[in-house]
Formats: sequence, C-alpha cells, structure tokens
Amino acid sequence: MAKLGMIAGGLALLLAGTGIGWAASVVTREPPEVASEAQYAEVEATQGEVSASVATVVTVSWPTNRAAVNQASGIVTGVNVRRGDRVNAGDALYRVNERPVIVAKGRVPAFRDLNAGTKGADVQQFSALLKAKGYLRATSRTMTPAVVTAAKAWQRRLGVEPTGVVRRGDVLFVRDLPMRVVLDPKSFRVGAELGGGQAGIDRLGAAPVFTATFGEAQARQVAEDMTIKVTSGSHAWTGRLGAVKAGINNESTARVTGPSGGSLCGKTCNTIPLSGTTRLSGVAEVQAPVSGVVVPVAALASAADGSIAVIGRDGSRIPVTVKARARGMAVVQGLAAGTTVRVPGQ
Repeated sequence: MAKLGMIAGGLALLLAGTGIGWAASVVTREPPEVASEAQYAEVEATQGEVSASVATVVTVSWPTNRAAVNQASGIVTGVNVRRGDRVNAGDALYRVNERPVIVAKGRVPAFRDLNAGTKGADVQQFSALLKAKGYLRATSRTMTPAVVTAAKAWQRRLGVEPTGVVRRGDVLFVRDLPMRVVLDPKSFRVGAELGGGQAGIDRLGAAPVFTATFGEAQARQVAEDMTIKVTSGSHAWTGRLGAVKAGINNESTARVTGPSGGSLCGKTCNTIPLSGTTRLSGVAEVQAPVSGVVVPVAALASAADGSIAVIGRDGSRIPVTVKARARGMAVVQGLAAGTTVRVPGQ
C-alpha cells in the first residue's frame, strides 16, 4: 500500500508539472507580427485635366396645336398648302367641290352662313378680312348692303358665284395670323370626302422640341442646367438640360433648350424635318473640363472639421482645395505638381 501511494503521488506531481509547463508556454509565447501602419501606394501629383460626359440620344420633332375645324362639306378637289407653309389672312388652304376655303383672323369660329342683315362678332371678323383686302372701307358687326357688295366682289375674285352669302364652310377663323399650317394628310387629300366637323387643321409650333433620353445609370449622373451638345449633320448646337423626369422602362427624359432657355436650333431650325421624329446624338457635360494639379480621389483625406488634405510621402497632411472631380480623379489647389502622395491600399 505504501508503494502504491508513492506511485500515485508521483503521477500527480508529473501532471501538475505538465500543466505548469503548458501555461507558461501560453503566457510567454510572442504574439504574431502586426504591421505598424496601413499599407499604401505612392503616386505623383501631375498637371492635367479632369472632365466627364454622358452620351445620349436626343429626339426632335415639331409640335402642333389645333387651329381650326373644317365646316365645309363635299369632296376635296385641291390642297393649296404643304406642311409648314406660312399662311396669311385671305389665303386659300384647300378646295371643297372646287370652292376655296379661306383662312382669316378671328376668335369666334364660323358657325353659320352670313346673309344680308346677319349681326355678330363673326360678321365683324369677316368684314375685317374684306377691309384688309381692300374690298371695304370700315368693319361692321352687321351684313349691311356695303358688306354684302364687298362680299360679292371678294367671291368673284375667288372664282365662285357672287351671291353675297358667305357659307359656314367658306372661311376658317383662327386666333393668330400669320401661321405655319399643318393639314392632316388623311382628311385633307384630293378625293377625300368631308362632312364638316373634321379636326386636323393645325398650327406648327414656333420651334421644334428637343428631348434627351437617359438610361438608369446615366440619369444618376445628369442634372438640370447641365450643358449638352447636340449634333445634326453639319450642325452642332450647345444648350442646357431642363428638369430630369423619370419615365418608363427605367429611362428618364429632359427637355433641351438653348443656353438662355429659348430654341436650341435658333436660325437653323429649318434643317429639322417638319414631319415625324428625328433622332440626333447628344453629349451631356457632367463635369466641364478643369485643368490643374491632378491626384486620385482616393488620395483625399477628410478631417472631422470638413477640411480636405492629402498625405505626403513622409506622412504629413497637406491641406488642399478640391476644384473638380471626375472619373476617380480630382483637380486640387494647394499642392505642387511632382509631389508624391499616399494612396491607401485595398
């Protein structure tokens, strides 16, 4: 029994010694080596330029607005104007049953025949046409004998029977003249039958409308008032973007106007086709070209107070002012070209 006790005591001492050795090893083992400072690359600030642009498709078309509604009935026997032609009071737009339909200025549309004794604003408008054409000395709100006589002379000039009665479909009153007219080619073509009440007599807008379209990623880069350059053949126009509005299919659109908000094409709008929609190429200037000392945007370090600096080769902060940023590069002020700066590693 004494021998067994001595063996057990020896095992206990051995185990205790082993535990002490393991603990000592853990406590005294050196920690793994840790880098004393972050890894970085060194780059040299250089003289250069930064800029950014977005290519886009610009569509252009001429807008139209309702000018009048046809009141003549019969077969169209002639069309006197082409799309976009400028017309004045007294001009014939088309003929129905060989009777010309004349445009005149007036706010009240033709709604009845004008006979001897008829009174109203429509008579005043018609008499103003006769006066402007030299058939009448003064306007009148009544179809007086003088107005009827003038109407007959006017009808003879047009080549129609001089009855002195002005049919409802003889005159189209429009608010403003002169205007550039657009007739619906489906309704107003030789051989077409009219029953009165046809729309499709429109006024061409003063200038075409340009619209830029941007994809989802492009739309995040552009903003209202950015400069955009649009090219059409040998013509190039510089304008600005209007408000960028979200559309369908993750696309956004913006109207394009001239630099001061007027027409983009100015005196060269006659180069834009009067019908249909034309696709042109455009380039929106996200960042105008700025020259100076260029460093990577990643080299810029912001402080808690909002100031910006770059880190020199020796680790010192060099305060700078950012003049422009584009495509990962920045033009800064306060740093000399040739200075080596740190760029943090990944």
